[in-house]
Parts: sequence; C-alpha cells; structure tokens
Amino acid sequence: MVDSIAVLTDFIGRIRDEGGRVCDGLDDELARYQAAPATNTICWLLWHTARGLDAQLHDVLGGDQLWADEWAERLGLPLPDSRLGAGATGYGQRPEDVIHVVAPVQDLRAYLEAACEDAAALVGALDQADLDRVVDDSYTPPVTLSVRIVSIITDCLQHLGQAGFLRGIAERAAAE
Repeated sequence: MVDSIAVLTDFIGRIRDEGGRVCDGLDDELARYQAAPATNTICWLLWHTARGLDAQLHDVLGGDQLWADEWAERLGLPLPDSRLGAGATGYGQRPEDVIHVVAPVQDLRAYLEAACEDAAALVGALDQADLDRVVDDSYTPPVTLSVRIVSIITDCLQHLGQAGFLRGIAERAAAE
C-alpha cells in the first residue's frame, strides 16, 4: 500500500530541491530579468511559489503563515497597494506589479526552504482520514484535502519550472 503522506512529503522536498537548483549561482541582477516587458521575473516566481505554498496550505490546514510571522518584514518588498500588501500571494497582480517583487535571491530561497519545511511538517502530521476530508464541496466531485494539496504542489512545481526556463533565457541573453 502506498503511504500517501510520504508521497506528498516527498513532493514537497522536490519543490525545495528544484528551488535550490534555480537559485544555485543565480545573481540578484539576473533574477530580475524580464523576457519581455510586464512578464514574470525569477524573483517574482520564487516569491510567488513560496507565498502560494505558505498561504494555501495554512488556508486549508489552519495556523499562522510564515509570511506574516517573519518573511514579510525580512524581505521588505516594496509592494505598492492593498492588492499587493501583507496578504498578497501574487494571484490577481497585474503584469506591471511584478517589478515590485525584488529581493536577494538567497532570501527568496530561504523563504521557499522555510515554506517547504513548514509544509512538510504540516502534511507529515496528517493521516489518511485527514486526506479524505472534503475541503471544497462547490465542485463535482467535491475536493478532498489530498486533491487540494496535490494542486498546491503542482502549482509550485510549474512555477519553479518557469523560473528555471527563464533563468536559461536570461543567462543566454546576458552572454550575447
């Protein structure tokens, strides 16, 4: 029998590992590269990945987000209005808002690693009955906690894939 908690925890570790690969040797200037005006930067993708994991898991499981406890102040992002304020995760931001998400790569990496560590602890404390619990009955079929966690993990891995792809484009542009 497959241990669902172990599988989910493994995937959270893959988010951490992929984030590390994106950040290894990445300088802060390259992390702000935009392939075209008003497109995502690596900084934004790293921040959004950590924020999404942190906010969405705490939304469904409860408890305080790491963002509110430490990371909003530590990163000190110059987010200009309520749409981008303390509760912001990147969802609903306009393309021109992306440039306001600028922080040192190592700080963004540390936030992502902390969010992964927290997520692994939260998921590791669950059991199969928790995973089977319906968390959103507005869909057919209703969404269980396990499906919601898979959705969150998938979103994170997609954004880190985008960050890795963008890093390749940025490095090539810098070399030309």
